[in-house]
Amino acid sequence: MDTLSPQTASPLLQRIPEPVRDTLSPEQAQALSQVTNPAGQHPVDLRLTLPLPGRKVFFSVVAGRERRSGERLAVERRQHPLHTAGNILFMLTSLAGFYALALFATLMIGSVVKF
Repeated sequence: MDTLSPQTASPLLQRIPEPVRDTLSPEQAQALSQVTNPAGQHPVDLRLTLPLPGRKVFFSVVAGRERRSGERLAVERRQHPLHTAGNILFMLTSLAGFYALALFATLMIGSVVKF
């Protein structure tokens, strides 16, 4: 990788381990040096780990303006379908939790504030 010095390489290219970075062709290294990391550029970027009994679960919500091409969106829809058992179970559980929280808040306000 004699075409790019560590000073001119992008943060993404610098994160690649040196033994792997040394195997890249000059064209691959150049392409990776031009990639920007959009992870920190989203208006909404929530990432947390939920410590459940016996395991940890990673939860992430990233939102912002859509920048992917139509072709890439089509490929990703095929690779990651929305209607899966896990997604449906998550949505139902989330809705039930939100409903329970709203019901609890309504009951608390009704018992504290008299109209």
